[in-house]
Amino acid sequence: MSFNNIKDLLIKSLNKTNKEDKIISSIIYNSIINDFLNIKKIDIKWKIISIKLNKNIILLKTNSPILNSEILTIKNILIQNIKTKLDNINYKIINLDIKLK
Repeated sequence: MSFNNIKDLLIKSLNKTNKEDKIISSIIYNSIINDFLNIKKIDIKWKIISIKLNKNIILLKTNSPILNSEILTIKNILIQNIKTKLDNINYKIINLDIKLK
């Protein structure tokens, strides 16, 4: 299956309201996890409690204050990568930000 076909399927699935939040949250979650593996060489899968998108703010809850400080050090990179991935599926968010709980 080509990239364009996958992209078309994702766009079609975004038209369904309930699945949209799950797909967007999944993209954000995977982006954050992959960025940490690539940049910091840290696996944070087990430290993330929740990720929620509230308009243009990502609410990220972790169980580690040290991880929170690491997130702040690469926050701009995380935001840029998330925006790029969401732009690939035609989902635009202006002034995206990450808030930690």
